[in-house]
Amino acid sequence: MYEKILNYLQKNIYPFHMPGHKGRAEFFPPEGLQMDLTEIPGMDVLSAPVGIIGDFQRKAANFFGASHSFFLVNGASVGNLATVCALVSGRKIFVARNSHVSLYNGLVISGASPTYFLPEITPGGLAGGVSPDTFENLPENAAVFLVSPTYEGFVSDIAEIAKRVHARGGILCVDEAHGAHFPFHAKFPTHALACGADIVVNSLHKTLPAVSGCGFLHVNSSRVDVARLRFFLNALQTTSPSYMLMAACDFMLEKLWREPEWFQNYTTRLEKLRKELAAAKKMRLLGSEMIGSSGIFAMDEGKLLFEVGAPAEEISDFFAREYKLQFEMAQGKHLLAMTSVADTDEGFARLVRAATDFSVSSGWCD
Repeated sequence: MYEKILNYLQKNIYPFHMPGHKGRAEFFPPEGLQMDLTEIPGMDVLSAPVGIIGDFQRKAANFFGASHSFFLVNGASVGNLATVCALVSGRKIFVARNSHVSLYNGLVISGASPTYFLPEITPGGLAGGVSPDTFENLPENAAVFLVSPTYEGFVSDIAEIAKRVHARGGILCVDEAHGAHFPFHAKFPTHALACGADIVVNSLHKTLPAVSGCGFLHVNSSRVDVARLRFFLNALQTTSPSYMLMAACDFMLEKLWREPEWFQNYTTRLEKLRKELAAAKKMRLLGSEMIGSSGIFAMDEGKLLFEVGAPAEEISDFFAREYKLQFEMAQGKHLLAMTSVADTDEGFARLVRAATDFSVSSGWCD
């Protein structure tokens, strides 16, 4: 495995995929392996934090606007699992059909009998946003689970959905795994907690420069039994959390909080990149024109979602082979390139060059 990874790295393929650190060392503590400690005196305990881990969680809660923020060391997936298990007792469960596999696993583990609802579908066949009208006749005291933003970057009208769910005494849970970067700059959609969601799960490594496997579960509601939720988090997470990963996430977040120019520069460069990519006629870059249709209330501009005329898998292979670019997703007629604050000018330039060359070549259909 180690040799295979080394061989791959030597190919100099640029990553337009997660994790969001894109291999840049400045987002990782220089002490590295020395920080791989355990629950010795002074290092706190994740399951009952009163020291440095507790301080870290309170800082995160303050930034994200939560009453409680729980650090996840088994990824955002364990946040979804614990949330389902904590809420299943005594209420009906409503689940979006485009939910992450971890949510379905939570339904199985908890024994829930969910009612499913569908997001709206885009003209290209992708799961778009969820209409607030879906919850017009919601039963009293229900728990609603939905995904926003989606994997492709489509954001639902969470504020209006929260109003509808709360009017029926319900709890709104948002899988915002792909939206942890939203609170860092006004150019991105408003994050779900600020829109009134009761429980929000964020993954850190998807769109922030964090190492894989870490996330947050945020609560901002008196409707949620926090003690019950904490029990299931402790029951489902490892009892041996990696202090190296926890410290790395703290290091990364502190860096971004102290140096807002990272996100200011990122959004400026991203705007320029999208304008340049718009000229690539054989790769249609989807954007703000999607807003207002298919239940889409807003778009994450950091997700570069292309519609292409040839099989996306073939085009992705071509880009990897000829331009050393790896996309996050290639499926059907869609390509997805994920960007982050850690992307380089060279990486953006390589993508523009590849897309431009591809659009003037005659070997692919329009």
